[in-house]
Amino acid sequence: MVLIFGLASLLYTMQVFTPLRLTTDGISYLSFADSAVRADGLTTINKTYFLLPKGYPIFLFAMMRMGIFSSASLVASNLIFLWLALAFSFQTLTALAFEREVAATACLLTYLSYASVKHVTQAMSDFLFFVLAACAFWLMTKKGAYRWLAVLPSLCAVEVRLLGLALFAPIAFLVWESAAKRPRVLVPVCGIVACCLGIGIWAGRRYFATNASILRHEGVAHFIWRSSITHCEDFGQLIINLPWTKLPSWTAVFIIGTGAVALLLFVMGVIALHKSLPLVSFYLVGCSVLILPWPFTDPRFWLPVMPYVVVAIWKGIVQVFEKVPKWTLVGYTALFSVAGFAALGYSTWITFSGPKFPYRYGDGVLRSAYIAHCSGSAESSNQEALNLLRRYEWRCDAKQ
Repeated sequence: MVLIFGLASLLYTMQVFTPLRLTTDGISYLSFADSAVRADGLTTINKTYFLLPKGYPIFLFAMMRMGIFSSASLVASNLIFLWLALAFSFQTLTALAFEREVAATACLLTYLSYASVKHVTQAMSDFLFFVLAACAFWLMTKKGAYRWLAVLPSLCAVEVRLLGLALFAPIAFLVWESAAKRPRVLVPVCGIVACCLGIGIWAGRRYFATNASILRHEGVAHFIWRSSITHCEDFGQLIINLPWTKLPSWTAVFIIGTGAVALLLFVMGVIALHKSLPLVSFYLVGCSVLILPWPFTDPRFWLPVMPYVVVAIWKGIVQVFEKVPKWTLVGYTALFSVAGFAALGYSTWITFSGPKFPYRYGDGVLRSAYIAHCSGSAESSNQEALNLLRRYEWRCDAKQ
């Protein structure tokens, strides 16, 4: 397993040579941070409306203001966050009495997930959030006063992604467990936690407003059906470790069916964990409450909690089958790893595409921006993307 981690790390590290890979959300993050650099800095970030949490744009702003932002530094920072998050997750799982082999496998599957491979080269908040959430959950497993330090990275995580609110579910459990021994501190401690939670809910008010609007527009039945299909699709892609966009359309039924089974096992595992490890159960319940009602598909939503999703699904499998042959687990891990290395190989192929990069990367929507950047053309179908490329991408070798 060490050899697999090492080979994957080598391929991951090669991605620092990629040209700047832009996405819709990435353009929003980068443009917001760039506008702050060219204006009044943090004052601009504070006063300007932005749909997403502002924690990640502040990180990008800091890199830009220091003059170190580039595609290479972006990928390097994502990799560092990913490595640290996996280290925290492994330590957390072993501290919670999971076998080292199970903890290592959960981290390996997260590392080789195509969702990790795809987004590590992009300006996305997932990996900064992952390391903050993993650190917070690791602190919760500590003894004594150190566990309460988890509140700090949890608050930071909320400012990066709304999913950070899920961290307050296990924190609330710890508060209740601790206060039960000392009833006098129950009220003030609960007040502090409620205050922190309220700050997080206020920060994510736009998410809740959007969900409420969709619910009113589509109706309860359609909203539930759409969300169910969406997240079965997400789980299916995570389980087979292949994106549906790269598969024939007829595989949709298989992906959704596989995802439905995986989601059912996940729920069973969360229930089983509540009896033995309530801390993990509360965390996954908090994440589920925030992710499952969101009727839009994207497997990366689960990426920051994937090590715990893996162990929950494993717990669910154990509830169904008394004995699981070891060869089935080894075989699945091997197939999953093959798909992960295929994704890394594909990403490396794009990284070293040279003049063909605009034609190989993405679905072609941003192709005109990359070509215009290298041709010196004044306009592109995506002017915002073109402006970012001219400011932060120095390579210009696309064929005309």
